Amino acid sequence: MTIQSRKTPKILLAALLPLALAACVETDGSSSRPAMDASETNAVIGMLGLGCKNRVLQQFSVPNSDITVRPGATLQQGINSGSMSAADLRRAGASFDWEVAGRGARGYCNVDGTGRVTEFQQF
Repeated sequence: MTIQSRKTPKILLAALLPLALAACVETDGSSSRPAMDASETNAVIGMLGLGCKNRVLQQFSVPNSDITVRPGATLQQGINSGSMSAADLRRAGASFDWEVAGRGARGYCNVDGTGRVTEFQQF
C-alpha cells in the first residue's frame, strides 16, 4: 500500500463525516433558537419578579413562601403570544401582581429592566 492510498480514505472520511452526521440527526424542522429565546425570556421574567417579591418581603416581613408574584395581565399576554422577548423586558421592565397569603394583602408593582421597583401599589 502506498502513502497516497492511505491518505485518500482519511481525506474522504473528513469530507463525508459532517454530511453523514447531519443525516443521522432527527429534526422536526424547527431550530433550537426559539427554545433558547423562551428560556432567556423566562429567566429575565424571574429576575424582574424577584425584585417585586423582595419589595413585598420588605413591606410585610412574612415568610417568602407566603408571597405569590405573577406576571401582570399585559406581560402574561406578551408571554402567551410569544411577542415579549428578553430584550423587550430589559428595555421596558414589567408589571407583576402580588399577594400575601393569610393577610388579604394584594397589589401590583412595576419594575424597570434591572429589577428595581418603580411603582408599588397595595389594594
